Amino acid sequence: MTPITRLLRSSVRLRLFVLASLALAAAMPLARAAGESQGDELKLAVILSRHGVRSPLATPEELGAFSAQAWPKWEVAPGIQTNHGNLLVAYMGDYYRSRYASAGLLAGESTPDSPLVFVRADNDQRTIETGRILGKALTQSGEPDVHAVAGGTEDPLFRPSEAHVGHPDPDRAAAAILGRLGGDARNLDKAYASRLAELKAILNGPGQAPASALDEPTAIGPGRDGELVSIKGPLLPAMRCSDALLLEYAQGMPSSDVGWGRVDARELTELLWLHDLVFDLKQRTPYLAQVQGSNLASHIIDTLEQAALGQPVPGAIGPSGERVVVIVGHDSNIASVGGLLGLNWWIPGTEANPLLPAGALVFELWKHPGATGGFYVKASYVCQTLEQMRQAAPGTPETAPVRAPIFVPGASGAGADFDAPLASFVRHARMVIDPAFITTEP
Repeated sequence: MTPITRLLRSSVRLRLFVLASLALAAAMPLARAAGESQGDELKLAVILSRHGVRSPLATPEELGAFSAQAWPKWEVAPGIQTNHGNLLVAYMGDYYRSRYASAGLLAGESTPDSPLVFVRADNDQRTIETGRILGKALTQSGEPDVHAVAGGTEDPLFRPSEAHVGHPDPDRAAAAILGRLGGDARNLDKAYASRLAELKAILNGPGQAPASALDEPTAIGPGRDGELVSIKGPLLPAMRCSDALLLEYAQGMPSSDVGWGRVDARELTELLWLHDLVFDLKQRTPYLAQVQGSNLASHIIDTLEQAALGQPVPGAIGPSGERVVVIVGHDSNIASVGGLLGLNWWIPGTEANPLLPAGALVFELWKHPGATGGFYVKASYVCQTLEQMRQAAPGTPETAPVRAPIFVPGASGAGADFDAPLASFVRHARMVIDPAFITTEP
């Protein structure tokens, strides 16, 4: 065991003891009634958000290798957040400000709220822009500080494998995925044959798409050059193509440009199974989730503990005293943290565990009244529906983002919001987080 690992584990044990002591006098029964009790106080909200609607990462020409017709042009370069995406992120920020001002976490005014919101983002244009817009909406002030590592640097918080955090085992990673598939990756081809055929029909249209990896059998093996696992065959191109179709729809492109007029809301919901299948395998498989989600999840736990203790905690994101901590990353980050903690969610018009633009895992820390009151966590997934993204309507009670409460295994109770005592939430998280893949600084 390295000195850093010993230090981390010692720090964890100390904080768990303190938090357990705080909760002991007002321990919350697991069958607690729905909703917070009268007088409960919201202390902190941690928002782990995906960036907003962007253009596809692949160029139209690159995507053309899988289709019979040319893909539509975008207003921005590949991977750049669009103006439509910026607008949708602003609506999400308005929703968060309204929710947290109503709960008393924020005042709803720029002067008192500006020092209480901390934004941490990956260093891509789309993540920094999303963080900037969310921070500005939450504080109703000038340009917020968006904390990010220098451009061109792999951020270990969001890309731990690329940043060489720990020493992951590619052979074990491949085996972990194959172990979910009966040892034969081609089982996926049979299980998803109808959806792959549906996608091919969209890509072919009246013509015939070029022969491609969509027609090859799936093969899974150890990764190379920083990749944890190698997936060959139809899964990755199916994910890229379905992602492009999702973005066309969410961008509000004319119906004739969304899958060449062959993709509507129903069809898109079916294709989302292909979109998120790769994330389910590469991020939510337990060993891969530990490698890629432990660092981010650990620092989120540190941040919740810091708010409960009311004093600085090593590893926390942002200084002590913050009320809202916004963390902006990617669909892979939400998938890995969700998979690591065993979280599942669903919103109308999607498949299970969607990873939609500007969607977020939200962890709210609440406290029962009284000096010795216990802390508890409400976990949820918050996102606009696909139709709300497409229409880009301002937020109203009828068009507000959907908030799906999440049950936390080993911690949540039976109420409508599945409240989880903080000590139980932390204990569950520390059981699945692997210290070998944690950095000391967030």
